[in-house]
Order: sequence, then C-alpha cells, then structure tokens
Amino acid sequence: MKREKNVFHLVGVLCLAVALQFFPASTWAETNVFPIVNQQSTYTVTGNIVDGKGEPIIGANVVLKGSATGVVTDVDGNFSMSVSGNDVLMVSYIGYNSLEIPVKGQKSLNIVMKENVESLDEIVVIGYGTMKKKDLTGSVSAIKADEITAFAVSNPIQALQGRVPGVVLSQNTGDPSGDYSIRIRGVNSIKGDNAPLYIIDGIPASTSSVNTYDIESMEILKDASATAIYGSRGANGVVMITTKKGKTGKTTVSYDFEYGFQKQIKKLDLMNAREWGRFYNEYLVNADILSEAPFSEADIAAMGKGVDWQSEVFQNAPISNHNINVSGGTDNVSYFISGSAMMKDGLIHNSSYDKYNLRSSLDLKMSKMVSASLNMGYSLINQMNQSDGGGNGGSSMIGATYSAAPVFYPYDENGDYKDLRSWYSWSSHEIKNPICMAYESTYKTVTNLTNINAAINFQPVKGLSVKATFGLEGSDSRYDAYTTKKYIYQNNSASVNHKRSTNVINEDIVNYDFTVDKIHSFNLMGGFTYQQNVYKSIAASGNTFLSDVQQTNNLSSAGTVNTPSTSYSKWALMSYLGRINYSFNGKYLVTASFRADGSSRYSEGSRWGYFPSGALAWRISEEPFMKQFDKVTNLKLRLGYGRTGSSAIDPYMTQNLLNTGKTATGSDNVPYYAPSSTFPEDLKWETTSQWDIGADLGLFNQRLRFTADYYYKKTTDLLNTVSLPSSSGYSSTVRNIGSMSNRGVELLVEADVVQKKDFGFTLQFNIAHNKNRVEELADGDDILGTTYSNYGSGSITIIREGEPLGAFYVYKDAGLDEKGSLSYVDMNGDGQYTDTEDRYIAGSPFPDFTYGLNCGFRYKNWDFNFFLQGSQGNDVFNLSEMRNYSYGQGMNIERKVYYESWREGQDNSHVHYPKIEAVGSLKYSDRFIENGSYLRLKNVSLAYNFPCEKWSTRNWLSGIRVFVSAQNWLTFTKYNGVDPEVSSKASDVNAGIDHLTYPNSKTISMGLSVKF
Repeated sequence: MKREKNVFHLVGVLCLAVALQFFPASTWAETNVFPIVNQQSTYTVTGNIVDGKGEPIIGANVVLKGSATGVVTDVDGNFSMSVSGNDVLMVSYIGYNSLEIPVKGQKSLNIVMKENVESLDEIVVIGYGTMKKKDLTGSVSAIKADEITAFAVSNPIQALQGRVPGVVLSQNTGDPSGDYSIRIRGVNSIKGDNAPLYIIDGIPASTSSVNTYDIESMEILKDASATAIYGSRGANGVVMITTKKGKTGKTTVSYDFEYGFQKQIKKLDLMNAREWGRFYNEYLVNADILSEAPFSEADIAAMGKGVDWQSEVFQNAPISNHNINVSGGTDNVSYFISGSAMMKDGLIHNSSYDKYNLRSSLDLKMSKMVSASLNMGYSLINQMNQSDGGGNGGSSMIGATYSAAPVFYPYDENGDYKDLRSWYSWSSHEIKNPICMAYESTYKTVTNLTNINAAINFQPVKGLSVKATFGLEGSDSRYDAYTTKKYIYQNNSASVNHKRSTNVINEDIVNYDFTVDKIHSFNLMGGFTYQQNVYKSIAASGNTFLSDVQQTNNLSSAGTVNTPSTSYSKWALMSYLGRINYSFNGKYLVTASFRADGSSRYSEGSRWGYFPSGALAWRISEEPFMKQFDKVTNLKLRLGYGRTGSSAIDPYMTQNLLNTGKTATGSDNVPYYAPSSTFPEDLKWETTSQWDIGADLGLFNQRLRFTADYYYKKTTDLLNTVSLPSSSGYSSTVRNIGSMSNRGVELLVEADVVQKKDFGFTLQFNIAHNKNRVEELADGDDILGTTYSNYGSGSITIIREGEPLGAFYVYKDAGLDEKGSLSYVDMNGDGQYTDTEDRYIAGSPFPDFTYGLNCGFRYKNWDFNFFLQGSQGNDVFNLSEMRNYSYGQGMNIERKVYYESWREGQDNSHVHYPKIEAVGSLKYSDRFIENGSYLRLKNVSLAYNFPCEKWSTRNWLSGIRVFVSAQNWLTFTKYNGVDPEVSSKASDVNAGIDHLTYPNSKTISMGLSVKF
C-alpha cells in the first residue's frame, strides 16, 4: 500500500510539473521577450517519403519546425499538411537519418531517406565541450539511449558491462541496491578510490540520482589526452552522462512499464537431514569423540530431508519499473519532464530497494545572443538491507543460511524462534537462526538526493561563447537499525545514523571556434572551476527497550543509552584549465590541454597539482592517395600522452589530528585532547602518466568499423598507510611508497551487417587485455593485505614488487597424506610452516582479458537482441569453500563433501576432501583458489513494435512496443562457488575473495512502451 501511494504521489507531482512547464511556455509566447513572426498565408503541401530503393516508409514523422504540428506517413509513404511558404519540415524515422526540408513554396515534395549508419559527423560529448567523432584525438567510447534501454537494467552503469573495451564491472553484492565497482583500464591506487569520475550534464554528480530512461548518451573517456582536462580526478577515467532534453516540435508523451521476477543464479547443494546424520555419525566415531554412532538408521530415516534453509530464507523477488516523460518545445523554449518509480524486492526476505525520481529540463533562447538552461532532479531511495557476507560460518545472514543444520526447524513447539546456539554451544562457530535474523532485525536507509544545474550562455559574436554554470547536489540520508524484543541474540537495540552532504560547484568556461583560410580550424577553451563539499553526520544508539512500538524514534527510552557521536569534514577544489584543438583541412589534428588543481586535502607546500596532455591524429583517409581505396570511409591514427592525478584521500589526512576523551581525576571525568596521528611527511599527489596509440578504421560507408588501442600508464607516488615503531608513540602514518603500472590492448568491432527495410542485423564485439604490475615499493618491502580469521588465519593477498596488486599469497597444497589429512609444501625445507617463508603467489583476481558480444536482429516489426559477456583468466579465492572443512562444528556443508571424502579401505586416488574427522590446522592455501573465468548470457530480449500508423488516423499514437527480457539466465564457468562475478571484498587489494556473499540474481521480465 505504501509503495502504491508513492507511485500516485509521483504521478500527481509529475502532472503538476507538466502544467507548470506549459504555463511559462505559453506566457512567454504571448509577451515580447521573443520576436514575433508575422503571419503568412497557408496552403496544403503533399509529399511522399521513400527509402534509397524507392520503397515507401510507413509511419515516418513529419513535423513543422518550431511548432507542435505534425503528421505520420500512411502505408504508401504519403502525407499532407498545412504549411506556409517559409516553413521547414522535420522528417524522422527509426533507422534513418533525420532531415530538414525547406518548403520554399512547393506544393509537392518527394523525399528520400538514407539508412542511419554511423556518422563521422556524430557529436560526442567530451570534457567541457563537444566534438565531431571524426575530429577526436583521444580514446572515447560512446553508448546511446537505445543501447542503454535495449535491455532491462536497474542501474545505468550496468549498460557499460561488456560493451566498452577496457571497462570492467564487478558486482560487490547481489543485494537489491545492485552496487557495482567499475574500473577503466585497471587500477591505479592502493589507498585511494579507483572508481571513475562521473559527470552528469557537465557537473560532477552521483549516478544514484539518474534514471536509466532519462539518459541520452554515455561517453567513456579512457586515455589521458581525454581525461587530463579533469586533472586530479581523471586518473581512473571519466564517464560522461548526458540526459535527455526537450526538442522542437509537438509535445510527446512516453510511458514505459516493466514487471518481472528475480531468483538465485545458483543454490548450494547442501546435505539434507539424513546425509547430515550419517556424516556426523562418521565424524564423531572417527574423531574418537564417541565410541558408537549416536544416530541409528531408524533415527536417520526419521530425519527425512529436513529443513532446506535456503528455501526458507531466499525468495523469488518481484521487480517493477514505471517511467513517464513529457517533452516538446518551440524554437525559443523546450522542455523535458520525467518521473519514474522502481520497486525491487531482494532475494532475502525483508530486503528491498525502492527508488523514485523526478527530473525536469528547461532550455530557453532568450535572444540571439543569450540562452539559458535549468535542470532539476529529485530522488527518493528507500532501502531495506539484511546483514550479508563475512562471519565465521553462521553469525551473518548468508552464513547462517548455509550453515544451519537441516535437522533443526526455525520455530520450536511454542511457535517461538528456535535458538540454535543451545545445540552449537560446544562449537567455535556461532550459528544463528537466519529466519529470526530476517524478520526481527531491520536495517533501513532513506536517502533524499537533490540536483540543481543552472547555466547561462552568452554568444556576443559568431564562434565565441561564454558559459557560467552553477550546480548543487545535496544528499540527506538516515540509517535506522533495529532488533525487536523477539530477536533472541541480544537485548533489543536501536541505532540511528544521519548523514548530510552538500556539494556546490561553479564553472565558468569560454569557448572560441574560428577558421583561417578555410583549412585551419581552431577551438580554444579556457575556464575556471570551484567545488566545495561539506559532510556532517550524527549517530546515536541504545538497547533494552520496554516495547517495540517506537523503535528508533525514541532512543532516550532505552535501558542503556550509548554516547552519541558526530563527524564533520569539508574540502574544496579550485582549478584553472584550458584546451586547444587544431585541424588542418580535416586531416591533421592536434589537441593540447592543461589543468591546474588546488586541493585543500593536501598540505600548503603540495596543494597544487599540474596536469598537461597532448594528442595528434592523422586522418589518412582524407589524403589524395586514398581515393583509389573507395571502400575505406575513415582511417585515422592517434597518439596521445597526458598526466592525471588522484586526490581521493581523506580531507584531513595531511594534518596532525587530535582525539578527544575523558580521564578520571578524583571523582570527576575530565575531558582532554591528545594527538591521534603523527603529522605525515610532505605528501605528493598520486600522478598517473599515460601513453595511448590507437587507430580507427571505417569501411563500406561506415557499415564496418574497427577501433584498436594500445596504452601504457604508470602511477607514481602511491599513497598508503605504513606502520611506525612503537617508540614514536603512534601506530601508523601515510606516505608516498611506490609506483604501479597498467598496460593493455583494446579492440572494438562494429558492423551493420544487413540494413534493409524489413530486415536488419547488427553486431558488436569487443575484447580487452590489461596487465597490472606493482613496479616499486619503499625499500622493496612487501605489504600484506587484510588479515582474516575466517576458518584460517592471516592475510590472503599481498602487494609485492613485480606482481599484480592484491595477488593471492598462500600456502601450497600438497594434497592428502597417507592418513587422509591435509598437507602443505614446506617451501624452505625447514620442517615448519612459516607464514612469510612458506607461502607463494598463486594467482591474481585480475582477468587476462574480458570480452563482449552484442547481436541485434530486426525483422519487420520484431526485434531480437542478445548479449554475451565474459571474463577469462581471473582467479577467485573461494573463502566460502573453507566451510566444507569445518567437520567438527556441526554445521551443514555441501553434499559433495560426504561422497568425496577420504576413507580407509577405498580407492582414494580421486577424492578431494580429507578424512571425516577433526581437521588439523586449516591454512589459506591454493586448494581454495579456483578458475573464475566465465561466459554469461547477460541479456536477451524479444520485442514487437505495433504498426500504430495503421491504427491512429489522427496521429495521436506514435508507437507501442512490448517485450520480454532475461538477464543472467545462463552462465558457463568452472567455478564451484555461487557466482564467479561477485567479490565480497570491495577493496582492490582484496579483490576476488568470495565469502558468503549476497547471491546475484537472474531476472525475467516483460514490459510495455507507449509513445503519444
């Protein structure tokens, strides 16, 4: 009911917004702000529209430019409409290039439309401007709106996976929020963030505020010649997101609806109750705990299959998505308004992700020299989480689901939650009741996101523009966690964490385009930007409440109220930037840029960083000697170099901070301040230098296109936390400690294989290889990754010179000995297993290459698309598999363990698991490293487009499309875990570790799109 009310509220607000947008348009039209064109006499013009083969185009849109008047061609391609002699007709149809046809007093028009193959004149968004694709000197990939919405994706970033070479996505968790990590051409930093910079309509912003259906295009800037204009934020690449705007012409209304279900990609094949009983019979006898098996065959038979805890906890979860937008405009005013509601339940009970968006875009042409725009957006996100990942087997939600024995039931004879700890009291692993955890604990986050982007553009003379942009992004979130009185694992508790951040930005940019002697083309850009971010938070908690009525709304009523805490941070970035683009006769292209960033995050002497770049390109296809190769439409070579940086460090990392506390003096607690960290040495910026060599080839009028790139980039002055001797009085500080490189090759092939009126076939294939290497560390010392105590002890990964970041550093498994016990290789031969001397580098989480294949078919009104995505050569440390070796803990484990264990008197040459008895020292070894390569049918969809031009005689209905779509439906992999695509540890130093992660889902959905 609450969700339905939110949808109704959204529709109501959208209707109001539509009315408000029409109001100013009509008001301005009635004033003298804009020039009024004198009325001219009208007459009827008739026309016929055909394709290149003379076949009529049915349903082509013909709109009078600057008005809302429009018609659609009939089954013979004919149309008629009332015009005046000076009018211009705008003609468009899907799959063909749009045209503008001046009437010029003609009474009959014959129009030929050409197929829409990729155009070299296509406009691509770059940093602080746009450029024709043929004039690019850097490595830039683009994805358009139809590619983004071709498949049902809840997160727009998902559309990049497998479609752009050099871009790797990994899903950190399968929870409803669908959190993704994206890496462009490898990782560059140890301590800093390796995520790219997101620019939405020219302003740095969060992708959480964007609705997938609102996106017009996404451009990915990959090499330094393209990203250096963003200086200290460009080292990890830049994702440019451009949202839809209103267009001149009649008002259009579009509605999209999708509904579907999600289910687990894979369930673990766990033992049922009978198998569990037999397994522990064998264990208790083999381990000399009991002389006889405790369960008789009659007891085991009575156990039956028992409880399938996975079925109890996981569910088939619904997902729905509504989107509506209204757009239109005249020559002076255009608008786009949209609203959306996405409601997504999680695979675990009592988890969900609901997101509601409102956005409006208004563009004004105030005079011949002045124009303005205003973009506003609001998002409301309601998220319900459940604890996932980690835990020694059963203390987390996922761990408890996999570990609880099948002989126990969620409820006791009184209908209360069964406390499994009473049976597991002897075990070193705490096993909780996952049903109790799911229904009696809530973790809710409500986030409000606000975006405002206002700009005014002044063009005093031809080619010169001065643009001032002001942006505001606000985020206000409240996290409420509560466990009820029925929660059997602790006194009912409540905690609240309220966070608020405000991001303000101003950009003042001057662009000047001019041409000398018709062959020397210049674009000069210069500007100034200033950005400031303020973050505040307050947290409070308590436990032991008398009632569940108020939950987190009255913490003062708790039996125990904990001391509240607050935090505050502020940082600013001021920048000067400039760029020159030069073209000689469209053949020889030069780009040079420079940016100076001043960041408050660094100390006074290192506050400014300087980031230059340069690139050359040669369009060989424009040379006279290439005329004999008439099949070559475009051939361009590119060379670029640039420096970018990273300022993604804590705002106060370079300062000596103080901690507050209280100390007992007599009978009083006296507050005090004490240093919490030592003042770091003069920190330098992490700086990434990158070379890129690339080539673009287009054949057969751009119907077959190739793009290839080779790059090498090196990051110096890596920042990391280092330990200090105890004599210093501090445990650690931050220093510049080394360098790291990435080198790789990317290939993209695109083909419009068939483009006919009734049939079309398009294909896109890409493949990319990246090799990461730690080049240098301070004093050559290794740095161990995070220490874990799950089943084993110690770290799993290492940072070492000459190896990839976060390589797996483990013991070497020697198989099972003659007694069926685990054994390890004594690497140094001293008869002992020493942590630093008997481990070796056994693998890397980074793939040798990633690839994607996207195929689209069109037959008359049918569309069929499928998308394959894969990763090859990456390793996964299956920490979850170590559960299967916890024989003596009473946990449930996978069925294969019982049937593949070592036993006396049998042929043990092919068994994998040790004898069913107490397992000795369990170590992090290469036994648990698996091949994480996979090929996945990422998306497949089938759609039908109804021929509305045959139904709608008054042209009020432009299109109806129905579709069915599936995601992640097939996966081919040798990985034995739940999903090779999920990494439990978001840190790049600890990537590729799978530990009881919230499972990914596969989805099937159907939908409807209607356009009026």
